[in-house]
Amino acid sequence: MIELNKAISNQLSGFVLKAFCFYAIWQISYDFFILPDGRVDDFLALTVISGAKYLLSILGWDIYSLGRLIYIDGYRSVEVLNGCNALSLMVLYSGFIISFNGKVFNKIKFIIFGVFIIFTLNTVRIMSFSLATVYFQHHWDLFHEFSPFLFFYPVVLFLWYQWTIVGQGTTPSQPRLSLR
Repeated sequence: MIELNKAISNQLSGFVLKAFCFYAIWQISYDFFILPDGRVDDFLALTVISGAKYLLSILGWDIYSLGRLIYIDGYRSVEVLNGCNALSLMVLYSGFIISFNGKVFNKIKFIIFGVFIIFTLNTVRIMSFSLATVYFQHHWDLFHEFSPFLFFYPVVLFLWYQWTIVGQGTTPSQPRLSLR
């Protein structure tokens, strides 16, 4: 028990231990409860499709959807699968914030803000997939493969960096993490 308390008191090992526990709990919860139920994945996929459809129609496109499919009239459809609804990224982002030190109220604010940003970016990503079927049909697979690097990773890394500043209560010129 003393070793566990000592590990938790060290910031780095405490972070790793909390992150591991968070990931294990999430994976078990998702695999045994959330995925079989399907409502969370369906909600995210259908809401992203609805948002993308609405925004593309505002831009003048004849856009249609059927379940998890969205398509521009006369072009290939795009299907939002469970892995494309950004749930895993929202959980990964939240797990980092939860595992890192900081005040609970600030964690809640950062998680809500970050999840909203990730959801919005995913809506834009699905919109871009629909437009890619029109303008880049031959390169759609390549665009799909590298889209997380364009849409998500830079923003999530920036948000995580901001959390390390807020969570530690430091400014960028002060040290943030002690490895002692």
